[in-house]
Amino acid sequence: MSRVLNFGILGAGKIANRFADAFRYVDGAAVLAAASREQKKAREFADKHQIRKAYGSYQELIHDPEIDIIYVATPHPFHHEHTLLCLNGGKAVLCEKPMAMNLKQVKEMTDTARKKNLFLMEGMWSRFFPALLKAQELVASGAIGKIQYVHADFGFSAPVNLEGRVYNMALGGGAQLDVGVYPLFLVLCLLGKPNEIKAMSTKASTGADATTSAELKFVSGAIGHIFSSIVADSPKDAHIVGDKGRLVLHAPWHKSEAVSFLPNGGERQDFRYPHSGNGFEFQIRSVVECLNAGKKENDLMPHSLSLNMAEAADEILRQAGVRYGG
Repeated sequence: MSRVLNFGILGAGKIANRFADAFRYVDGAAVLAAASREQKKAREFADKHQIRKAYGSYQELIHDPEIDIIYVATPHPFHHEHTLLCLNGGKAVLCEKPMAMNLKQVKEMTDTARKKNLFLMEGMWSRFFPALLKAQELVASGAIGKIQYVHADFGFSAPVNLEGRVYNMALGGGAQLDVGVYPLFLVLCLLGKPNEIKAMSTKASTGADATTSAELKFVSGAIGHIFSSIVADSPKDAHIVGDKGRLVLHAPWHKSEAVSFLPNGGERQDFRYPHSGNGFEFQIRSVVECLNAGKKENDLMPHSLSLNMAEAADEILRQAGVRYGG
């Protein structure tokens, strides 16, 4: 039996708390240390989750010889910097999505991981939910025929705080990078790299995109539609439409517990996958399997998919006139 893998968590915010909570449903791994820029905050986080070590700097975490992999849980404008810090310090990395602010940064991150021969994965937790895996299985089996159309949305009504993370451009504010990463992921995961993109946004006074919509066309002839918003609460469902039937990932699709298969002229079939944890356990288990197998990429969430997502996001934001500094 493989030894217990030790995770370190870099950052102590909301997403880090949810990630740490999921380890109660994971075998073969534990969170050994947490790091924040403030020792007090790191200690409070560690005590809350019964984590043994708490560091008041990221470098201390990276230099801990007992840590096998670091989860980068800081806001996305800092993912590039902090991931490179970890990789150059010799640590494998699971980086919360979106991987970085643009394709150039993602490419540097993946190139560095390859150069250092270290595991690196974008933390797209939705990728590992059983409902999505079942949907992919049904697609691969030919159950819905050739995919013609994929739709996915993620919109929510955020409190208006122009200095806060959701609206502040310096903090990577805006719908596409914050939640649009989810529908973009699903469309590209199913259909590959788009050969044509048409996008538009409505912008907030800060310059951040408040609502973004994009149509993506693929060599196969399939079309994808994605919608994201920080000012409107959307249905959060996903539809995969083929010429023989369609699949529906039940809302909220990005953490769905059910998928329905509706064949043309046939009887509907429902597949349900209830779970006890918050859903991060599926991603963590997959990462643990990769590390135990000596893999440097996850076959379900490879570097190529992260690069395609970053490239498509760059084009969507370019067309929408959304520009970040740096």
